[in-house]
Amino acid sequence: MRVLSGVDVLEVPPGGSGEIPIDVVNTGTVIDGVSAQVLGLPAEHTSSRPSVLALFPDATGQLVVRLDLPSSFPAGTHPITVQVTGEAGTAGAAHHDVDVVVATRPELALSAAPTTIRARRRATFEVQVANRGNVPLDVALRATDSDRSLAATLTPSTLSLAPGATATCAVRVQGPRQLLGPDRERALQVEGTALDQHQVLPLVLRQRSRFSAGVLTLLVLAAILAAWATMFLLGVGAVLGADPFTKVAPASFFAATGVTGAGGAAGAAAGAAGDGGAPAGAVPRDGVLPAGVGGTVAGTVTATSDQQGVGRLTVEAWRSTANGPVLVGSAATQQDGSYAIAGLFPGAYLISVRAEGYTTVWYPAAADASGATSVSAVAQTVTSGVNLTITGAAAQISGKVDVGVVTTPVVTTVVARATWARDDATLTRTVTAAADGTYSLPNVVAPGTYELSFTAPGYQPTTITETVTGGQQRFAPNVTLRAGTGQISGTVTDGKAPLGGVTVTTADGSNPIVVGTPTVGAVGTFVIPNLPTPGTYVVTFTAPGYTPSTVVVDLTAGQSKTGLAVALTGGAGTVTGRVLAPDGSGLGRATVTATGGPTAVSATSLTTGTVGSFTLAGLKPGLYTLTVTLAGYTSQSVAVDLSTGVAPPVSVTLRPSWGTVQGVVRTGTVGTAGVSVVATDGQHSWTTTSTAAAGTPAGYYSFVQLPPGSYSVSVSQGGVVVSTAVVTVTAGGTVSQDLSLPGAG
Repeated sequence: MRVLSGVDVLEVPPGGSGEIPIDVVNTGTVIDGVSAQVLGLPAEHTSSRPSVLALFPDATGQLVVRLDLPSSFPAGTHPITVQVTGEAGTAGAAHHDVDVVVATRPELALSAAPTTIRARRRATFEVQVANRGNVPLDVALRATDSDRSLAATLTPSTLSLAPGATATCAVRVQGPRQLLGPDRERALQVEGTALDQHQVLPLVLRQRSRFSAGVLTLLVLAAILAAWATMFLLGVGAVLGADPFTKVAPASFFAATGVTGAGGAAGAAAGAAGDGGAPAGAVPRDGVLPAGVGGTVAGTVTATSDQQGVGRLTVEAWRSTANGPVLVGSAATQQDGSYAIAGLFPGAYLISVRAEGYTTVWYPAAADASGATSVSAVAQTVTSGVNLTITGAAAQISGKVDVGVVTTPVVTTVVARATWARDDATLTRTVTAAADGTYSLPNVVAPGTYELSFTAPGYQPTTITETVTGGQQRFAPNVTLRAGTGQISGTVTDGKAPLGGVTVTTADGSNPIVVGTPTVGAVGTFVIPNLPTPGTYVVTFTAPGYTPSTVVVDLTAGQSKTGLAVALTGGAGTVTGRVLAPDGSGLGRATVTATGGPTAVSATSLTTGTVGSFTLAGLKPGLYTLTVTLAGYTSQSVAVDLSTGVAPPVSVTLRPSWGTVQGVVRTGTVGTAGVSVVATDGQHSWTTTSTAAAGTPAGYYSFVQLPPGSYSVSVSQGGVVVSTAVVTVTAGGTVSQDLSLPGAG
């Protein structure tokens, strides 16, 4: 059977298909049914058209092999072999090798079920992270919420996913305490980043209050009843007092009564005349004031630090009394710092602002009520411009920096700069992360927004933004620093002059990297750029007529090693061959040395691929002696004639130089495990213990890799030798010797 195909390299996109046409010639003497099979790919990904091709002797036909690869099929070059066989069996199978090249297609997917959880304060979302691409992904996860009201913890926050793999990340969220009010939806999103993939998964914590709406309604109704009852009792007490002529209502009591005319003076006169108006000293009003509607005090609260409005503060209105200020109304500041206290009865009030982590301020800028200035509230009027400035306690920002797996500590510098005054050194905080990547920025001026920058030698700088409130202990999301790329460069010589035409190879994981040295211009120089770091690279230098050379280079994060000098030894002769065991299998790690030339040239037999094969290059014409050595085997030497520069392949068989002693320790006829057995040649001793491992008899013992010679093998009980035998070990031989212990027969 003979096959021919014009396709040696086939590019197949992930999730796509490709076809390999195979021309088949029936070299047999009978009509044969020919079929194709792909070696190197799962059978479910391959098919042949037609499945069986009938061919007459010396006839030619075509098989089309189709490859259908799933979307998660790994990227890279995959060598396969198309094997064509006939049903008659009169002709041997034919083979055609093809390199299948699959492009890189990263794809990241995030999902969760459910995406909305109703809970009082805490909830855990199970987020499924899936690698639907065909390359491994290192996924970094983080959780954010727009109003910074949720504390989120991701376990784990980083994942390494193979193509087609799925992992689970537990997102634990905790909201602020919510005692009253209806359910509140707090939105957050989980972001996943890997390579050029960025996915966002929205989640919702529907937070319910500790006290339900029904309970609140009952409490409000009870309060209303209690207030009416109190007012009724007080009114009855005032009317039925013992001395009604001494009871005088305050002037403000008549603020809502029908005062007409030109203000308070007229009202006082009318009252004196007994016409039913307000008494002297009553507070006048303008316009109609509906029952229950009063004045409004409004303004803005800004921070001393960045002069921006501060939200979530409590602004309170106080009425001065003989017993000190009495709280009569309050309001919370909005996100921009604005507030409005409505429903105030006309009169004078003291205004204060307070919150945890902030210093309490009384309008306009007093530390307590004694230094405050009163503000007048007028019915149906907004008294605006009641602005206050508040100072927050120093905050702290903590977090962790991940620099990957490193062999030497990486010094990471963390700098926090105020966004409203980047050049102000008094607001800038700088620390060095600990060895485990943790850091803490203390005494941060608050409130305010800070730009956090992370720098480390050899790594790409990273910047995030964090906002802190007064006195807050802020935990920033974990930051992962990506190492910069490095390079290896240098010059290749023949020992004297620069050498062009040298192939320089290394690998980035499974991706080979090949460059060469120029033959004109900068002869002999090479540069291997854009190498991921940190990493260890094995760089190989080969050139026709020269002995290959290998150099191991370690690159730290972002490091570039220049000035690497490599000298190749010359010679046109090459000797190839293979080192074999007595059973014909290849022996790896054998040292093959050629002597007889100006210098000895050595190589090591392969442990992968064609195991035992070796190549000695760079030999000058002449006669050489090849010496093959391997631990545990007798060295062998063969002569090689390189007078013409070429020698036929050499095959060298090594025979073991060590022997084995094995047997069973018995008590009577029963094998006994756990007994110490000693073998000695008078100068050295070897010790083992009889076992009862699966696949061996009870009491089995074995000494391997014993040099040839005579040995005494013995067992002891209580420190006394109770059984001894003398054996002779030959190179590569095995001696069986059972030993007996006294005891039951």
